[in-house]
Amino acid sequence: MSGSATRFALAATGAGALAAMLLPGAPAGLGYMVVAVALAVAAALGGAASQPLRAALLGTVALTLAAAAAFRAAGWVVAGELVAALVLGSIAMSAPRGWRATALASIAAPLRMPSGARHVARAARVALPRASSGRALALGRGLVLAGVLVTVFGALFAAGDRAFAQVAGDLLPDELPIDDAPLRLVVFGLVVALAGGLAQAAAVADSAARAPMLRLGRSEWLLALGALNGLFASFVAVQVAVLFGGDGYVRETAGLTYAQYARSGFGQLVVVAVLTLAVVASALRWARTDGARNARLLRALLTALCLLTLVVLASALQRLGLYEEAYGYTRTRFAVHAFLLFDGALFCLVIAALASGRRAWLPRVTVLLCGLSAAAFWIADPDRRIATHNVERFEATGKVDVDYLSKLSADAVPALVALPAPLRERALGRQRALLARSRDGLSGANLARARARDVLAPGATR
Repeated sequence: MSGSATRFALAATGAGALAAMLLPGAPAGLGYMVVAVALAVAAALGGAASQPLRAALLGTVALTLAAAAAFRAAGWVVAGELVAALVLGSIAMSAPRGWRATALASIAAPLRMPSGARHVARAARVALPRASSGRALALGRGLVLAGVLVTVFGALFAAGDRAFAQVAGDLLPDELPIDDAPLRLVVFGLVVALAGGLAQAAAVADSAARAPMLRLGRSEWLLALGALNGLFASFVAVQVAVLFGGDGYVRETAGLTYAQYARSGFGQLVVVAVLTLAVVASALRWARTDGARNARLLRALLTALCLLTLVVLASALQRLGLYEEAYGYTRTRFAVHAFLLFDGALFCLVIAALASGRRAWLPRVTVLLCGLSAAAFWIADPDRRIATHNVERFEATGKVDVDYLSKLSADAVPALVALPAPLRERALGRQRALLARSRDGLSGANLARARARDVLAPGATR
């Protein structure tokens, strides 16, 4: 017990120390990835995962998400990936089976940070005998007192004697992180507490699902789902007519151009897809199925609804594509595009569960799908793809929103250099200034910013 407590206490405080050294004052980069690995080690040492193999798989995906900080410069991408890494890491420790436990596990680590800090403290007390802990505390107080005295009197000596000041200046580092010491202490405490919270996330357990308060009889759910399927089928029929009728059909029936038609209903179709998942979940929970025949009928209706929803998602993707063709890519449009693809994959999982009649595996596979989708998102390099699409659109149409492109991150720089000289300078001016006045260092090492600096360096080939 003492050995494991010692390892956990050292790993947790080590993660906090790394975070305090690497993160404050540095841009998002390699330091975040290093701290993520340290947190994973501390969590593994401090909490016994209920399913080690699954925890290892999800933990690996979580670290892949955290690696976005070292490869991408877009803050909106990196921030989302780091949050997703924390959520997935928390789930990895508890390895829940049901939907309710999965939801609780996703926020277990941050919610348990106060108790996590106490968990680390208890491990430290177990690791150190009482006499040793007393000596360690006395040593710490002595080091703090010595630092204060040496700093005060050393500053006075340096001010009173130039020779001493020069010798001290040669011996000491050029920059000491004194000004931001309070921030570093806060970061240290938060990361140590987070390590303890991750370790305690393993205690989240599956609980028996509560019996639903409402049950729908066969005639009720059959009528409701049958009518909804009919409505979806009618919509799909119209979409097929639009697909083959093209712009002329849209103008005749709706009085809109293709781009206007795409914009007018895209958001509603996304909401329809999300609500359909809620309908499927509610039907599976509240519909009363007495006998295997009724159960098969319910699954058949829900499967048909999911298949029709896939067509709705395809229609939404088509509308989004038309809109992007007319007006170009933006971060919002790219993110929604990715969400629609993810939603389609999720519906495929639901269809597989309904067809097989077995749903116990669905929460676990959904979590893995979420993690892999988040990893695919940052690997796709959103800002660079947005820039590339808009540059290609400019080459084809002569239309481009340079002001919007100038607000993209360093990820977009390699694509933006393809613009003609006047537009290129407007699009790259902001990034050129940001990269010129910032230095990443080791903790902020970032591949995207390094590539951008190489591209913008004097004499670089265009």
